[in-house]
Amino acid sequence: MFARKDLLETTICLSNIATLKNGYAFQSGKYNALGKWKILTITNVSGERYINDEDYNCIINLPNDIQDHQVLKEGDILISLTGNVGRVSLCKDGDYLLNQRVGLLQLAKNVNQEFLYQILSSQRFENSMIACGQGAAQMNIGKGDVESYVLPYSSNVNNILLVAKVLIQYMYLIIRIE
Repeated sequence: MFARKDLLETTICLSNIATLKNGYAFQSGKYNALGKWKILTITNVSGERYINDEDYNCIINLPNDIQDHQVLKEGDILISLTGNVGRVSLCKDGDYLLNQRVGLLQLAKNVNQEFLYQILSSQRFENSMIACGQGAAQMNIGKGDVESYVLPYSSNVNNILLVAKVLIQYMYLIIRIE
């Protein structure tokens, strides 16, 4: 992915810098088109930089037993765990909720979100997750599959920032060309 071995001089297991959190099992009987809260499913995690927020179900009130991480924040890194496994998108600003079979990466302190997004949005990560996928009708991956992914890394924060900056500029250049 990134050939400069002097910048990313080592590798690290994703579980050392992030934890995969699962979504909530919403009851379809509670869906209401007038609801404030938008439920993000695997369909919304398209592999584009930001979630596809054109199609979703809504609920009016948050379930009593919803966990804090299931109420999403802008910039959260989301991963599809079923179907087109390994797709990664960022959450937009809004009233979004994490549905089951969509994973949220909770980053350890001092982990650069943009760097991690750029690494995980690569074809290398998606192919690795596809290789882990199980299931006849629909592929599925789990917490262990995602967290055991080994990625290029650096103990030097300046190197991480530089790589993140280069990769985001490269991404925007590709978007402009398309």
